[in-house]
Amino acid sequence: MNNTQKPTPESLFTPELTRWIKDNIPLLNSMDVSFDQFQDGELTISCPLEPNINDKGTAFGGSIAALATICGWLYTTLYARTIVKECAAVIADSQMTYHAPGTDRIIAKCQAQVPETFYERLSEQRKAKLELTITLLSDEIHIATYKGLYVAIP
Repeated sequence: MNNTQKPTPESLFTPELTRWIKDNIPLLNSMDVSFDQFQDGELTISCPLEPNINDKGTAFGGSIAALATICGWLYTTLYARTIVKECAAVIADSQMTYHAPGTDRIIAKCQAQVPETFYERLSEQRKAKLELTITLLSDEIHIATYKGLYVAIP
């Protein structure tokens, strides 16, 4: 494949894709997830506190985990689709560490160095793994860290 013909992950981050995601993962509508931006290799998605609140008036841990999981899934999907147009991504393993309660909008950010082996394996029509760290913020406070292992499947 000629590199000049290869799409960028940012160019694949379209309103059509985000609509498709929300249509196929209804939980994201209940959470009121926004696909905010993908710029300079950093993906940012978020959701408001109100539909994701717990009995203590802070962000529900399950919502934080779901936001992190979808952020990593989308990041993997976008990079994989630069090589294979129709490529599925799945979560294989994850770990969440909570640091502080979320008291405002929950923001998930993912930025990673995608290894060349990820692209090589996809080019060979083989599964490719991507280890990601997602930082979760609320009111500019680092509330959680999520580490996920994703697999892209051509």
